[in-house]
Amino acid sequence: MCARRAGTAAADRRQLIIDAARKLFASKPYDQVTTSEIAGSAGVAYGLIAHHFDNKRGLYLAVMNEIALEIAAVQLSPPPEGAALLDQLRHSLRSHIAYIDKHAGSFVALLRGALGADPEHQTAVEGLRWRGAQRVLLALGVAEPVPAALRTSMHGWVGYLDEMMIDRITHHDIDAEVLVEFAVAALVATLRTATTQNPSISYAPSVLSALTAYVPASATLTPAPVEH
Repeated sequence: MCARRAGTAAADRRQLIIDAARKLFASKPYDQVTTSEIAGSAGVAYGLIAHHFDNKRGLYLAVMNEIALEIAAVQLSPPPEGAALLDQLRHSLRSHIAYIDKHAGSFVALLRGALGADPEHQTAVEGLRWRGAQRVLLALGVAEPVPAALRTSMHGWVGYLDEMMIDRITHHDIDAEVLVEFAVAALVATLRTATTQNPSISYAPSVLSALTAYVPASATLTPAPVEH
């Protein structure tokens, strides 16, 4: 019983450190956050950071992993039964945007903080972004290794979506549904163009049918609230 309590207490302290680090990484650039500051904010001994994470990079990667798991859970939430392929994508995008709305400050800091940061930090951010693209591709039946033309264009699509999210967070004057339709239209164009640049890329018949039949949906430009 005592050993179980000790294990629970250690897990709790580890989570306290992650929670404190996540708030600090969201409030200022990675390079300006210190481990002593994180320990003080978490209310734990400084040495516990080295014990649980080795160093600041290890702790940052733990924070990134937590965020990645949250985003994956959101993006993989089941769509309405019987939804068409592109409607499934719309559902996933709505869920993703709703998650970002609730963590707007952290999202902007995460992406902007990667600029000028050390290579390991940049790699962690890029890895998180690419996993989102991979989930989209897997839903379309495209597995690793992803052809170069499709990999490059999907990186561009993820950047496009991220920049639209940042613009929405900054200006508060565009509805989530507009972003959804922009993202769907851009993805359809990306997938179509990739095949023209590399004819060896092939999609399942259901994907090809959806891409061919795609017609942009209308969406309102009514502003929607974004949490800070």
